[in-house]
Amino acid sequence: MILEYLEFRAYLYDREVERKAAFLLHELATIWRCSVKNAKRKLKKLTEQRNCSYTPGRGRGNRSEVQFFTDFRKELHAVIRQYLNEKDLKRLMHVLQLPFPQQWIDDLRKPIQEQLGLQTSDPATDVLHAIITQPVTAIDPARSSITFDQMLVSLIGDTLLQYDADKDELLPHLAIAWEADDRYETWTIYLRKRILFHHHRTLTSADVKYSLERLQQASCANRWLAEDIAWIHCLSPLMVRINLRQSNPLFGRYLASAPMTIVPADAPIQDKHFIGTGAYKITECTESKVVLEAFDDYFKERPFIDAVQFWKVPPEKAQLIAYRVTMDDGQPGPAMQENRIEHGFRFVMFNTKHVPLMRDRELRLAINELFAMDEMWRDLDRSGLVHASHFFPWKSKPIKRSLGTAKQWLQNSCYNGETLHVYTLDLPEAWAEAVWFQQQAARIGLNMMLHPYSFNELYDRSMDEDIHIIFSGEVSSLDPHLSFLGAFYNDALAFRRFIADNHMTSIDKKLKKMKLAPAAEREQLIDEVVQYMHKEMLIVFMHHPLHQRTFDPMLQHIQYDSFTFVDLKKLWIRPSYDADTPG
Repeated sequence: MILEYLEFRAYLYDREVERKAAFLLHELATIWRCSVKNAKRKLKKLTEQRNCSYTPGRGRGNRSEVQFFTDFRKELHAVIRQYLNEKDLKRLMHVLQLPFPQQWIDDLRKPIQEQLGLQTSDPATDVLHAIITQPVTAIDPARSSITFDQMLVSLIGDTLLQYDADKDELLPHLAIAWEADDRYETWTIYLRKRILFHHHRTLTSADVKYSLERLQQASCANRWLAEDIAWIHCLSPLMVRINLRQSNPLFGRYLASAPMTIVPADAPIQDKHFIGTGAYKITECTESKVVLEAFDDYFKERPFIDAVQFWKVPPEKAQLIAYRVTMDDGQPGPAMQENRIEHGFRFVMFNTKHVPLMRDRELRLAINELFAMDEMWRDLDRSGLVHASHFFPWKSKPIKRSLGTAKQWLQNSCYNGETLHVYTLDLPEAWAEAVWFQQQAARIGLNMMLHPYSFNELYDRSMDEDIHIIFSGEVSSLDPHLSFLGAFYNDALAFRRFIADNHMTSIDKKLKKMKLAPAAEREQLIDEVVQYMHKEMLIVFMHHPLHQRTFDPMLQHIQYDSFTFVDLKKLWIRPSYDADTPG
């Protein structure tokens, strides 16, 4: 019952006054994920164990009252120390997921980190424990749009081709070879032999046909990748031909993207589970935990890391994350840190598609001037600002903005005191930026109401017309040109959802040219789209996130996958030298 007690205590902590708090029984049913009847039984047991006393509310719907007997912080400390001593990671992570002030466990950060990272207590099995701050929303390859979801897809499944960013070329993967005609309209794919799915059936051309046709469904956010496909013909079990409606020299890059992951035609796909051919197979996926296990029959080199357990914790506890190695003596080695600029950027989008007020360009220009990023970073006591003025950090530069200019633009606008509804991710850093923006807006007479949204609501279109302004982000893969196209073509993302049709028509003309252009011309077209967005003030460019990662020197071959996560397929441990080992 200790976990149920801590859940109860954490839920009511903000209401506590002298260790007393009021509540409704249905709230207990919610936090304990049971019926009201069972919640009463659990509450009775807590009182019998002298964790608390309980005074029931009189009459239907009236609040009950609980009296706790001990200091919550001290209890929490004691329980965490107990789980640390017992090396009970499952219960430890359950407690860390509870809503309590992060500073309460600052002194336990080191022992908690030692429980995370790479555990080598069993010489035959290496398990990496890592923290995540966002839930899995959808790992169906055809429907996934969030970066972490697509990273999982790339571990569980494989694509026909792979893109080598360093050499800017395509490489064979599930396909051993491929051909395209002179017009890039007919593509012939030759599959490797004896590639196994995780349920131990051999990959065939029928699976390729099935996977690509799934992408053509109207419900797939990534259907743009398959919209040029006219038909797919299985010429043999190891040979498939794809005919396009029009020329597309970039189609090979499409085949290397995560949504084009090949899935078996005979196995159902769920939002949080699918069978692939990848280096890892998924064995568990819940709101709090994702578990991957190495696939021994992987057609390429088997991963060194035998299993990966991702544990979800609140963002304010995210600094506990570290890639560390616990050796036989139970002590981790010294840590090293790396700063890495994300191939992505954070921005504010105006809903010019659904909200007439936001079509006022002068109003948008006024709002843009509020985002003086140096001031935001100073006021929020942050360091490491990387200014954004472009999708790609290597093309960005600082933008000069001022409150005085904002006032001038606002005076020329049609704004008349309306409340602007601003949506932002329900994450501490994102919320802090939105609150700062709201305060700046108030200084020039703009009324803002903030609304949080979660990753799980990304695919919910019911609130599109309620959103005036939305804080969002775009993360590029190591194929920046394809990611740029995807940002605009994926209709689950902010660009196509909120940019007015007349602007999207202008942008689409340049995107269409991109698909036919050589690399240098594609770069120029990307720059032209960015310039158009600046000129029309469709979005506010904010910053490129700077991520700090902690690694153990024992971890070798630290590389990054196509979404700039650590590539778990290539990570390995440098064995320690034992002088007593004969040899």
